[in-house]
Amino acid sequence: MEMEKNRSAVPEVRVAPILQAEAIRQLFINLLREGHVIRSLAVGASMSPSIKKGELLIVKPIALEEAEIGEIVAFRRDESQSVLTTHRVIQKGQERDQRYIITKGDRNPNRDLPLVSSQEVLGKVTGIERNGQVISLESPFYRLRGYLIARLSLGLWILGVLKRKMVLLSESGQRGKDD
Repeated sequence: MEMEKNRSAVPEVRVAPILQAEAIRQLFINLLREGHVIRSLAVGASMSPSIKKGELLIVKPIALEEAEIGEIVAFRRDESQSVLTTHRVIQKGQERDQRYIITKGDRNPNRDLPLVSSQEVLGKVTGIERNGQVISLESPFYRLRGYLIARLSLGLWILGVLKRKMVLLSESGQRGKDD
């Protein structure tokens, strides 16, 4: 009887689903930082059709220096960001002592800003679980496919920037003639 009284005196604690999701994300980040491979659910459509919403991603921890053009990396902008971003590396670079990568979602028209730093990179996607099968992104076919997508993506982005600049120049030239 005394035991039943004590049980009923313990308040029930409910954790909001959003807090549970953040705790899981933080666990994934910690596991990657400790060198463990994780499986994570794709939640967005920015990498479609390469990665579809709801597919499981196999993410292996890597440092920024190990990321290659065409690979899909997982990164987190800062501690306040609640999601891991998984986008393709389209370019690598270095400014002074700082190395960086430029990433872009396959479906996105523009590259990610700001540049991704070494502190933000957590891992790379090495596989996708689709329809009960694991697709290895480390096979020669998928490595070449990723590289070609990255190069095409970078080229299209540069063409878009040039087109916008030409339109601005054209508009400013027209204004000069009208004056």
